[in-house]
Amino acid sequence: MRNNSIILNCNSKQINPMRTYQILVVFVLVLSISISANAQTKKNGKTSPCADNKQKEALQQHIDSLVASKVSENQPGVAIGVLWDDKVWMKKAYGLMNIDQNSSIDENTVFNIASVSKQFTAFAILKLEEEGKLNLDDNIRDYLPKLPAYENVITIRNLIQHTSGIASTDVLRLFAGVSFEKQWSQQNEIDLIMSYPQLNFTPNSQHVYSNAGYSILTQIVEIVSEMKFSEFLKKKVFDPLAMSSSFVYDDPKIDLSTCSTGYKKGKDQFIPFGNGKDYTYGAGNIHTSLNDMLRWGQNIFSSSIGQDNYINKISNTYNTLNNGDTLTYTYGFYVKNYKGIKMVEHSGGDLGFRSQFMIFPEEKLLLVLLFNTESINTRRLAYQITDLIFAGKIIEEAPKQRVEITVEKEKLQLLEGDYQMPDGMQFGFDLKQDTLWLVLPGEDRYPLYAESPNHFFLKAFKAQCTFIKGSDGSVNELIWHQGGKDYKADKTVKRKSLTKEELACYVGKYYHNSLKVEYPIALQDDILTITPPSTFKTYLDFDSVKLSHLKGDKFSTDNFGLLEFTRNDANQINGFVLLDVGRVQNIRFSKN
Repeated sequence: MRNNSIILNCNSKQINPMRTYQILVVFVLVLSISISANAQTKKNGKTSPCADNKQKEALQQHIDSLVASKVSENQPGVAIGVLWDDKVWMKKAYGLMNIDQNSSIDENTVFNIASVSKQFTAFAILKLEEEGKLNLDDNIRDYLPKLPAYENVITIRNLIQHTSGIASTDVLRLFAGVSFEKQWSQQNEIDLIMSYPQLNFTPNSQHVYSNAGYSILTQIVEIVSEMKFSEFLKKKVFDPLAMSSSFVYDDPKIDLSTCSTGYKKGKDQFIPFGNGKDYTYGAGNIHTSLNDMLRWGQNIFSSSIGQDNYINKISNTYNTLNNGDTLTYTYGFYVKNYKGIKMVEHSGGDLGFRSQFMIFPEEKLLLVLLFNTESINTRRLAYQITDLIFAGKIIEEAPKQRVEITVEKEKLQLLEGDYQMPDGMQFGFDLKQDTLWLVLPGEDRYPLYAESPNHFFLKAFKAQCTFIKGSDGSVNELIWHQGGKDYKADKTVKRKSLTKEELACYVGKYYHNSLKVEYPIALQDDILTITPPSTFKTYLDFDSVKLSHLKGDKFSTDNFGLLEFTRNDANQINGFVLLDVGRVQNIRFSKN
């Protein structure tokens, strides 16, 4: 499983009208360590982390103290490396690669880098394009005619940039109830893709992360190159760059005993997690060391094994969706702006392992972090190290100062009621003891604070709403502001509670033919509840999903977003659709 922590957003609380009903509560840890801007100098027009060895040692000590505060010597840990201007500026290891053997992590310790592997898959495709053996805009069925006859043409470029619409196999396995600790081969992965022909969306109309797309890419590499994917990377990448510790874990015969063990945090101790039974590749499963990743990083800047100006290709966004929106995902990387600095990055997550790979192309600086534990917030630590390295250069956005005012009760009463967004999402506002409360499906409540009689903000998370007053003085719509986007919602008639008899018509057993799994829905204490497979309890810590009625046959859920029941010609319930769970959309179940 790759990046399982972001599959469903099931454990976050987030209003996202295009995804789920929950509220995202973001807690930001700000590390404030003062390092003089004079500690940064220019070399060849690039920002150097340090001016001299003394400043270099001081900065490295700050980084060392930061990491040591997160990782104990007798626990699983991390290997960290920094490249600057093609030179290794820092590399250090913390913690144990194997607790039982009391063996320490070092620069040659091998980790599973999970989805950071995608950059190698994309590089393999670009290498074949460079050799004139394929075109990124080729139809993937030209190479793999046995793939499902998708209703739209899907190109190689669509697979690389997660715009294909093909459902992600990690989420499909989760919904099918297939354990991530079960033996799972590349053939199992392809069989699952073949069994699920339904696309999430028209290709290139959305960007939705899909591990399946990268599994398919490796099949194209193997057909075009007439080599196994692992052999191709060894011949074209690993051997030329002297990445002697690196390999694709595609065969159960490969010995992992000398590699680091992955761990998760138990109540009183760390527990080995991830038993090496996943042999899929393309989306993940490259095993490598810090030293090897630094060698790969040097190649990214120098293009020593082909792909001239590779750094420019991965760090410049020029592809667009059908609606004209620019894609920020290039070739196995996201392109972002981090506090005023251009950043190209990708993270990885698998059972017991995490990884972070960050490039700052305009500074010619690269940061690698490889973890054999799930207990550390890897992205946060990577960003804290980045803040230390670029202290004095980064631009911290000052939080907007919001001033509360008091609004008369009569004016607040005009705002009460239920509101609905275009995709069917509903939430309400309730006045209690002179305070206006946001009420979400499932009855989560958050107080709102007024900046003006019609504009309110929340303190629990970053979001605001503006109520729109009509010419007659009534309020029938609002604009929800969150994550830099605005969403319109209209006031609706108050929800009608369904009777027990009305709810009972939804009870039954629902089956998904492709996933070969049953989802029973029962009525418990007048609440409809889905019982999903045990994989949800194992990996996301919930074993039931409650449904809250919105209108008609549409319900909100506390974990699966919007659910809509379907009816046959006789107006009888014959199934339901989970509209959007992140990496998979429109999952259709039939009533038995």
